[in-house]
Order: sequence, then structure tokens, then C-alpha cells
Amino acid sequence: MGIYLWLGLLFIVVLMLLPRKARFNYEYEKGAKWRYETLAADFDFPILKTASQLQEEKSAVSAESRLCYKYDHDVVRQALTEAEKLTIEPQMRGQLVELISEIYSRGVIDASQLPHDVKVVMIRKDKHYEECVASEIYTPTSACNALYEKMFVMNPSSVNLDMELNKSGAYDLITPNLKRDQEGEMLLQSYKGSEAVSPTMGYISAGQVIIEHGETISTKAYQLLESYKAEYSRSVGYSGPRFLLWLGNGLIAFIFCVMVFLAIVYCNPSVFANRAKFLYLLFIIALAFTGSLLIGRARTAYLFIAPFTLFCLYLLPYFKKSLVALLYCIVLLVIPLFVTGGWEVYMVYLVAGTVTIIAFDRITKSWHQFIMALCVFASMMLTYIAFRLIEGTIGDFSADHIIFLALGAFLPVAGYPLIFLMERMFGMVSASRLEEYSDPSNKLLQELSLKAPGTFQHSLAVMNMADAVARSIDANVPLVRAGAMYHDIGKMANPLCFIENETLGAKYHQNLTTKQSAEAILRHVPDGLEIARKYKLPQIICEFIETHHGVSCTGYFYSKYVNEGGDPANKSDFMYKGRKPWTKEQAILMLCDSIEAASRTLKENSPEVFEAFVEKMVRAKMDDGQLDNCKLTIKELVTIKSVLKDYLGRLYHARIVYPASK
Repeated sequence: MGIYLWLGLLFIVVLMLLPRKARFNYEYEKGAKWRYETLAADFDFPILKTASQLQEEKSAVSAESRLCYKYDHDVVRQALTEAEKLTIEPQMRGQLVELISEIYSRGVIDASQLPHDVKVVMIRKDKHYEECVASEIYTPTSACNALYEKMFVMNPSSVNLDMELNKSGAYDLITPNLKRDQEGEMLLQSYKGSEAVSPTMGYISAGQVIIEHGETISTKAYQLLESYKAEYSRSVGYSGPRFLLWLGNGLIAFIFCVMVFLAIVYCNPSVFANRAKFLYLLFIIALAFTGSLLIGRARTAYLFIAPFTLFCLYLLPYFKKSLVALLYCIVLLVIPLFVTGGWEVYMVYLVAGTVTIIAFDRITKSWHQFIMALCVFASMMLTYIAFRLIEGTIGDFSADHIIFLALGAFLPVAGYPLIFLMERMFGMVSASRLEEYSDPSNKLLQELSLKAPGTFQHSLAVMNMADAVARSIDANVPLVRAGAMYHDIGKMANPLCFIENETLGAKYHQNLTTKQSAEAILRHVPDGLEIARKYKLPQIICEFIETHHGVSCTGYFYSKYVNEGGDPANKSDFMYKGRKPWTKEQAILMLCDSIEAASRTLKENSPEVFEAFVEKMVRAKMDDGQLDNCKLTIKELVTIKSVLKDYLGRLYHARIVYPASK
């Protein structure tokens, strides 16, 4: 159930990332040649202005923008209040209030705040702007003159009107009520600039040729293509019911997840049994899918920089090449399906991934990665040049293209060390780490060689035998080698208990009962697990310690116990408390461990003896049910037995007896 739950999560991720609009099927650059067929417009569309053109026109509009002033109502109210308190005739007081209100309705401004060349200004009253002629606005001086003239018209018989107005303080009531509004000017300029400047500069009619095949993409042609692309993306989209669009994308996402599932089923089904490996695989797939679509949305050319071969490098240490290759092809399909000009990128990186998969096994040192990157770069260049030759655009090849391809080839070298972070996140162990663990010079194995030299030599022999067997059935060789080196690590706790570590004259079991001897022998499995935890060995190696004897019986001491009169029902006291092998690698180690140890008792070295011996040992494990949980096929068992027989024949071949010298 957990498998389908995680696949469902992958389905949701893919569904949400799938594009939901029409795709423009051309990729182009300014100065390059148009490598497609002659392009004619399918519909009418406006020619868009460039960003620089728009900015230049908006700047010109902003330079002609009008000055803005804010109307101060408080100044007007205060002037009218003071006018009603003037000590003059009541009739003239009423006339003054009316005239001052009329003057302020047009506005009074300080002469220094109004340039002489300004014809029209904007005045903000409350929240609204009004357009006013600058010449109709009063200054304090012109306002006082207008007040006197209008009062004189109303009072022609008054002889000393000017003196009376001045003495009463009527002139002092006229003060500026318009103040500069710089914030309003900025907002108005922005609004006017965007409204006054048209974003287009003409139209192209349907059927009109936009650009011809082989034509150099000039600045004008580039802008035509950009305008056509913008209108295409805006108008040539999905116009049907939205649920049908989601249904279509859902089917694509479902098919993608099914392809991933079937690839695992037919190439490496054991992945489902290991949750950490399965989640890691889905994580890398989702990461590659997301990166492809996001980079492709920005610009198709950037896809050449994307380190897609990292997908292979992150998976090859843990999964079979066949699975990695198939999943790589599936993930790359996203590019041609949803990215403009994606087929070219797909082919370039398909070749690059093939080279990476082939070369991966040959990387034995860190600097070999740079050699692999060079090979990948060369293959990408050849593929890219092939496309240029086919399209007749080899002359468009530039330094930028070489740089993009080089980055795409060498960025995986920089990104590969992140695999160690991935190992920590998902509890994985790469082939390189397994090789480090199986190196006899590491600290724990050196300690084993000092404390239990016989066990160390036995582990080396088992490792070499298991290596040959694992290669014959395409099992995980680095894992088998590491498991073989540590499977008996628990014997360090009591090395003399085991016959391979006995010294001359020392007999550990001489004074022990059969039960005590069996208990000491059985103890090396839990001791091994304890030592493994102390040295923080990966769980995948600890599993070999736990399964190399399965739940079998210490036959020698059990038979001795029964022969001495013991109760056969007490067999559980002589049984290992481990687990039966559940992987091919664990089963290989169990067989090689028992065969290597028992082969030392053979007294004859002949093909017939080895034939009967291997058949007997494998049959015993099968009859005891130790191989019931692992998924070894009959064909693989036949191959394993054949390799073991041949290996023993080469290991225990007859030696030449040197004659004594006379």
C-alpha cells in the first residue's frame, strides 16, 4: 500500500507542474538565422514596442507633465471667519466676505511657486484633480488689486476705499491657499505616462509573412517574433472547459507514473522491498522533472546548461544500469513534450546520459570524473553539430553555444558530491562507500586481522568467492564484498573460540560442555551486531551479520550433544537467532561462507569431489529452508553452483611435488 501512496504523491507533483497553456513552437535569438520554414501570421496581432521605446516615450510624457497644487481649505475658512469680524460698515463687510470667497475659489498662490512659462496646472480639492489655467490663479498682490477694484465698483461714492480696506486689515486676509503637491505630481506622471503611451506601433495582418527561412533575425524581425509569440500565448490557449484540461494533464501524469512503476517492475523489482531506496528513486525523479519544466519555462537554451546527467550519477551507485537508463529516457521525455525546441535538447542529453552510464563503472578515482565529463562534452558537441548540419545553420554556431554545452557537461562533476548528503538523508550506501568499507586497510578490519587473523583470512577468502558468484548473476558486487568482510566481525569478541584462530596447544572447548560451546559459537552473531553499531556500520552491512547463518543449527555441537545422551527436543539451544536471507546478496554470502569453511575438510581435489560437495551444501541449505525468503531463481542457482565448482577447482588444484636433490 505504501508503494502506491508514494506513487500517488509523485502523480500530484507531476500534475501540478504540467503546463496549462499553448506552447510556442519556435526558438530564436537576435542575430541568428531563422532555421524554420517561412513563418506567416495565422491571425492579426499588434506589433509591440520594445521596453526601451516605451521607457523613452514615457519619459517624454513625464517631462511635459503639469504642476500639481493642493487646495488648503483651512486657509479659506480662517480668512472668511476673520472677514466677518472686520470693523467696517455691515454692508461692506458682507461684500468683503463674498469677494474673498470668490477669490479663493480660483486660488491664491505665492508668485515664486508658479513658473511664468506654465500654462496649465492641476489643483487637488479633496481627492479630485481639476485642470486650471495658470493665468486665472491669483497671487497675493493680484488678489488684493482685484478685491479693491470689485469693492470700488460696488461702492463708487467711497473716497478713501483703499485706505479703509488697508486700515481694517482686509488686505491682510489674502494669503496663499495653494501649495505644491509633489507626491501628486509623481502619481500623475506615472498614470499619464502609462495612459498616454501606446504599447503598440502598428499591426500585422493574418497571412502576412513575418520572417523567411534562412533570414537573419534583425532587431525589427526579433520584435515581430516577440509580438507574435505574446499574442499566441495570450489568445491561442485552452478555451474549453477547465475540468477537461485538468483531466488531460491528469492522464499524462498518470501515464508518466505508470511508466516509472513498470520500469521498476521489469528492471529492478527488489527496489519495492527497500523503502529507503524507493523513496530516494522517486525523489530524484521528481527533482529532475521539476528542474526540466522550470528551466524550460525560462528559456530553452538554458536547458543545455542543466546537469541532467546528474540523474544517472545519483542513481547508478544504487540501482541497475537497465533501470537507470530506462528511467532517464522517461524523465527526459518531459522536455520535447512541453518545452519549445525540446527534441534537440532531448537528443543531446540522451547521448550524454548514454556515455555517462557506460563510463560510470570505469570511474575508479576522483579525477576520472573529469575524463568522463570531457567524453560527455564531446558527445554533446557532436550531436549539437549534427542538428546544425541538418538544419543548414552551422554558421550560427557561436561561443555561447560551446559555453552552454561545456557547463552542461561539467556541472555534474561539481554536483556529484551532493550524493553523500543524499545518502545521509535516505540512509543509502553508495558503491564507493561500500568499496571503502571492504578495504582491508580500514581501522575495524585491521583490528580484526590482529585479534582474529584466521577469521580475517576466512573473510578475505569468502569475499573473493562471493565476488565471483555475484558477478555471474548480476548481483550487487560491492555490497557482497563489504558484507563478506564484516559477516564474522563478532568473532573479535572471543577469537580463540573459533578453530581458525586457535594456536598450537590451545583448545578453547576442551573443558566446556556441548551447550556451553554452542552458546559461545552462537554468540558471535549478536556480538557482531554490537560491534557494528559501535563502529556505526551501515544497516545494509549489519544485515549480512544477522543473516549469514540464518536460523540454522550448529550441527557439530548438536550432534555431539545428542550422541552424549542429550534430549533432541532441546535443539533450540543450538540454533542461531538470526534471520533468513531475503536478498540475493545475502543468500550468496550464506552459501559462500559455509562452502569456504567446509571445503577445508576435503581430502581430495577432483572435479567429481567438488561437484558432489557443492551440490550437497546447496541442497542442505535449501532443505533447511534457509533460502526460502530470497528471490533466487532456479537458473541463478544453477549458475551459482557452476561458478562455485569451478572456483574450488581453481583454488584447490593439485600441486607439483618437487623431487629431493641428490
